[in-house]
Amino acid sequence: MKITKIKTHILPIQLSATFKTALREVSHVNVVRVYIHFDNGIIGIGEAAPTHVITGDTEVSILSAINDIFGPFLIHRELDEELTILDEMKSLLVHNSSPKAAIDIALHDALAKAHSKPLYEFLGGGSPALETDYTISIGTPEKMVQDAETKVAEGFQSLKVKLGLDPVEIEVAKIRQMNDALGGKIPFRIDANQGWTSDEAIQILNEWQDIPIDFIEQPVKSWDFTGMAKVTANTSIPIMADESLFGFHDAKRLLDEKCCNLLNIKLMKSAGIKEAQAIHDLASSYNVDCMIGTMIEGYASLSAAAHFATASKQVKFYDLDVPFMWDLRGKNLADIGLEIGRGQVLLTEEDGIGIPAY
Repeated sequence: MKITKIKTHILPIQLSATFKTALREVSHVNVVRVYIHFDNGIIGIGEAAPTHVITGDTEVSILSAINDIFGPFLIHRELDEELTILDEMKSLLVHNSSPKAAIDIALHDALAKAHSKPLYEFLGGGSPALETDYTISIGTPEKMVQDAETKVAEGFQSLKVKLGLDPVEIEVAKIRQMNDALGGKIPFRIDANQGWTSDEAIQILNEWQDIPIDFIEQPVKSWDFTGMAKVTANTSIPIMADESLFGFHDAKRLLDEKCCNLLNIKLMKSAGIKEAQAIHDLASSYNVDCMIGTMIEGYASLSAAAHFATASKQVKFYDLDVPFMWDLRGKNLADIGLEIGRGQVLLTEEDGIGIPAY
């Protein structure tokens, strides 16, 4: 398979409600869709989501990376099953994990299509049904309780809760109020998005020992590996790394320095599936479980993340709730490549990531 043409365009994604974390507020996102054409007629599809507060990637920088640097390098290149071309491509430009992910996803999509398989089957197989949590956005305690009750009634069996902006006593109270409202029956996954100091995190977590909590995600700043290790050593609640983890070497440092108990792999941080597989395999060798999550993203990259998740045995948690946040009026299955069930994301049996080229 030889690459003959690469095209990009902006795809606007509207959310049904504003999403608020300790880092930003989002009501829509303009993702960059990439189409990679091959000489056998196959077209691979990928996407990059600009999330500048985490990856540093913007709409403009993603387009420039693909159109000005990666595209010219890839044209007329042959594609092999190991995707060695990605290793060469990554060396052309430091950072820029999101445009690298878009290319990576498109190439994996193309290979799966060449084998006439859904991507998850091409990657090793798994269940096409994934049970996801739902993320409760930052709001007043009353609004967060209301949202939690609504989502549990809609079928979600675990809730991810965004915190990190309020004083310690309010952070503690929010989870306690939600737990009381839900009768202590729903496990929480708490994401501070780097919003606490290590001492604040330890204090807060000590107040939640009687509450069902699967893990605490990225309690301190992404660069504070010492703080992550301190929190991990001083609580019985598992700690998950997110913004501290981009590539393989980050994962190895986090695990070697005992900075966390769990890893959150996101394709927009790992530069795509190939590096995500390396992180996953490293975690497996350390007997550390993983979660597959996403940013606020578009249809192609979310579908790719779901396909990778179900084919990855060390992945025990799924944070793939963005499809439930999209405003899907006027959309159909072919647009998004997924079906949405009761608290579940369902993969189709279409080839690749399940989205047609045009």
